[in-house]
Amino acid sequence: MGYERFRDAQEASDRSCIRAGAKGSHRRSLRQAVWLLWVLFIGLQIADVITTNYALAVPGNWEVNPLMHLFQTHLGAVWWLPKIAAVAMAARVAAERSRTWPILVAVTYYAIIVSGNLACL
Repeated sequence: MGYERFRDAQEASDRSCIRAGAKGSHRRSLRQAVWLLWVLFIGLQIADVITTNYALAVPGNWEVNPLMHLFQTHLGAVWWLPKIAAVAMAARVAAERSRTWPILVAVTYYAIIVSGNLACL
């Protein structure tokens, strides 16, 4: 249902851009860039889980995020399951919006997080 609203909003936006004389290829390129950002975001989530597990195996490292630390304490090896739920909710909300900056900020943030994890290895 959310995707249908997203698609309808995109199509309406595309029609208004065409009426205004804007090129459809620019809009298509923007949508492709957003999908690429989503692929990067999902890849960074996977990299975050993997690098976090490796970094926590090194003595002297600890989880900085108190919420993730709580999940790690109570869920053990499957601490990342609530993270999947949060990412899925964020994806649903973001799909209903036509703004690109939130996913760009999230990709940048997680690139920094994964880099930090890698530095701890």
